[in-house]
Amino acid sequence: MDGIAYCRQKAAPEGSSLYYALLFAPARARDGLTALAAYRSEVLEVPREVSDPGVGAVKLNWWQEELERLGAGEPRHPVTQTLRPFLAEGPDAVTALAEVIEAARMDLEYGHYPTLRELTLYCHRAGGAVADLAWRMTGASGQDAAPFAHDLAMGLELTRMIRHLRRDLRAGRVYIPEDELVMAGLEADQLTQDNQMEARRQLLERQGRRARSFLDNAIRQLPQTSRPDQRYGLVLAVLYRQLLDSLAADDYPVIERQHHLTPLRKLWLAWRTARRPARVPPAPGEPPA
Repeated sequence: MDGIAYCRQKAAPEGSSLYYALLFAPARARDGLTALAAYRSEVLEVPREVSDPGVGAVKLNWWQEELERLGAGEPRHPVTQTLRPFLAEGPDAVTALAEVIEAARMDLEYGHYPTLRELTLYCHRAGGAVADLAWRMTGASGQDAAPFAHDLAMGLELTRMIRHLRRDLRAGRVYIPEDELVMAGLEADQLTQDNQMEARRQLLERQGRRARSFLDNAIRQLPQTSRPDQRYGLVLAVLYRQLLDSLAADDYPVIERQHHLTPLRKLWLAWRTARRPARVPPAPGEPPA
């Protein structure tokens, strides 16, 4: 299997949201964006794949060394080999990629976040630097897309945390600020209990509104002139926003089952967004930007 095929299988299998977003990414950047997403998946999967934190630390140290090899032009892994031609010269890109490793270390060492401030730091490390590299790969000039990339990353990460709540709880990780759990009258081990369904729903509704706000703000901040180059990010924002709406309409059933949009629905939303990026509104009921 060649490098790009490995990356697609890892991060963008057919039917996934990323798969449909990549269909409408600039052709010149498509393989780089795929490899970037695959890198994020590889590193953040380490804490989920190991039960011994020591083993996880060894694996993350290997990835840190791999970034050094990438910076020297000698990567070994198929993901970093595929990624190499798309990174700008200099240490900045490698430094940004190292943020994902720091997020994985947080998963190994903490797994709980006292307040939104700490959770925001995790989100920045897990997705913010990657999103910043992604908009640069599209060939956009200036800094017009930087605020869009920041808020998009926050919205995507927070949505993933809601969607994968059951999986993360089983692994001993809670991506809901502890002070908000206290406000809801819940402890982490009560989130899976049937007799706490209403308290859980209200808590997840709060998390959903926050994620939705970041996605709406991302779209609002993207200038019209930058939208054609940022179709990839716009499609992801729209798909994840629709997922949040679907979860909210179904009272956030993330403990009971995995929630998906159908492939046909994803394709329609992605096509409509990519066809007319200037007409994507920040939120339902608001005029286009």
